Amino acid sequence: MDSVLAGAAGWRSGPPVGRSAEEVLGGLPWLRHALDEALTGTDGLREDAGQEQRLSAVVVPVFGEDGTQLGACARLRKSELPGPEAAREPQALCPGAAEERRAREHLEHQTSLLRATFDSITDGVIVVDLARRITAFNKRFQEMWGLTDAMMEERDAEKALASVEPWVTAPAQFIAFIRQGFEPSSAYRDYIVELRDGRVFECGSIPQMLGDAIIGRIWSYREVTAERQALAEQGRLLAAEHEARERLEESFALLDTFLNHAPIALGFIGRDLRCLRINDALAALHGRRREDDLGRTVREMTPQLAPIVEPLIRQVLDEGIPIIGLNMTGEGPGTSGEQRHWNVSYYPVRSASGTILGVGAVVAEITEEYRAQAERDRLLREAEEAIRVRDDFLSIAAHELKTPLTPLKLHLQMLKGQADASGHVVAPRHVDKALAQLARLSVLVNDLLDTSRIQAGKLELTTEPIPLREFIREVLSDFRGTNSLHSLWFEAPDEPLVIRGDRARLAQVLANLVENAFKYSPSGGTVRVTALRMGTEACVSVKDEGIGIPKEEQAHLFERFFRARNAPISGFGGLGLGLYICRDIIERHGGRIWVESEVEHGSTFHFALPCL
Repeated sequence: MDSVLAGAAGWRSGPPVGRSAEEVLGGLPWLRHALDEALTGTDGLREDAGQEQRLSAVVVPVFGEDGTQLGACARLRKSELPGPEAAREPQALCPGAAEERRAREHLEHQTSLLRATFDSITDGVIVVDLARRITAFNKRFQEMWGLTDAMMEERDAEKALASVEPWVTAPAQFIAFIRQGFEPSSAYRDYIVELRDGRVFECGSIPQMLGDAIIGRIWSYREVTAERQALAEQGRLLAAEHEARERLEESFALLDTFLNHAPIALGFIGRDLRCLRINDALAALHGRRREDDLGRTVREMTPQLAPIVEPLIRQVLDEGIPIIGLNMTGEGPGTSGEQRHWNVSYYPVRSASGTILGVGAVVAEITEEYRAQAERDRLLREAEEAIRVRDDFLSIAAHELKTPLTPLKLHLQMLKGQADASGHVVAPRHVDKALAQLARLSVLVNDLLDTSRIQAGKLELTTEPIPLREFIREVLSDFRGTNSLHSLWFEAPDEPLVIRGDRARLAQVLANLVENAFKYSPSGGTVRVTALRMGTEACVSVKDEGIGIPKEEQAHLFERFFRARNAPISGFGGLGLGLYICRDIIERHGGRIWVESEVEHGSTFHFALPCL
């Protein structure tokens, strides 16, 4: 509020800024009401007469660039009241004066309105006539270019142009642009002015018209420094983004090339545990293609292993410490029930600033290595077992071969002594015992020879139809009366059974089973041999009442060199080859052999052969 309005309103209480209009304009209620109307967007001209002077005010609303009303503006004017003589003049005598006064007041109103609008806009505006004289400008223009009131009062456009020349970064081009505008032209012209202090003005120029005649030029200046800086920054950011995207795409291209040609499974997991990069090798472990796994979570890719894998990845994300060389076992897709093995490492992937972006996974399948190691372990165990069996066999073979030699030597020496003594007859019992030991040696040697033939695939058979009942009686006849501790019983089949086989080899099988029954029944008892039909097979069984065989060892009875642990060498001779040879002979005949036994309750050996 200027001093004229303050005096008219009777305000004497200091600066009015910040006070309410009602308080400041208490002495001019008519003006306050006019301002209230202007705040609603209505402009107008108001008057009020005092004792010695007349007050008139132009009141207009003030708007911003976006059309929003910012406030209201009032311009107050005082004038002297006419004398008594003038007051007594009849209105009819001076109709022209009243009309002139109304026209002047209307012009003042319009001028005030235009001036208020002119000064309220944010653009700097200057008007220059054809004589290069400044006819109008607003405060914003003066502020933008830093022109003093004295310079503007001279109204010389050339001087004003010369004063702003040092401010411009390209003064020659700017002055040429302005001077071209001094020439009458109806064209719209624009120009971007860059100042040395960093500001940027956007300049537009249009002709000033009076009817159809050009009487000057209007220049408007808008400061676009912030917009230009924003655009420049946006351009810089876009360029940086474009460059970064190109570098990223190049990096991803290199990464994809490396990933897809790597011999091991590789992948990159983001912080949200989603797969961002993966190669074919890792996708194949999941049973899918690489494209199918991109964007999937760890749980979606490996639901079976997710409870193990997810905590490990989160640990690397949280701690930033890699997990290297972790062996994992599980079932892979498409291999249900088959155990697979992997060697897995997880590494934190960091940006240039050190931020952890995700986790790199390196997975090497070592299933074949595991299987190879298991096979090596198995072969090692078998080799160790073979060495043990060999050592046992050598020990047993040495013992078994030595056992009959000692009595044989003794009996032969006795026979020699009796033969040297004239008149003495050789005792038959010494001859019989010597022959028995020779038979025992013959059996051991034949077992070794048969084992060699079996291993070489040269054990030959000569087959013929064999009546089973008569065949068994013939074999058992050789055992009658040879053992005083055991009784031998044969339960013949109810029907005649005929098989086809090698008579000598089958006799060897049956004799071996009966001898074992006698051998492993040291306390005596009955050995029962039975034969019967089982469907299309003839089954022969040899049952004893001996020491029996432990359950865990029954599956190994028919292996080469195997001897039950509960059968010590002393008293139970043999090389552990008899049952091995029996199994091979029976299987070569298309049959099968098995055992049923319980420790201390004897054993029953069965073999079955096809019937004719």
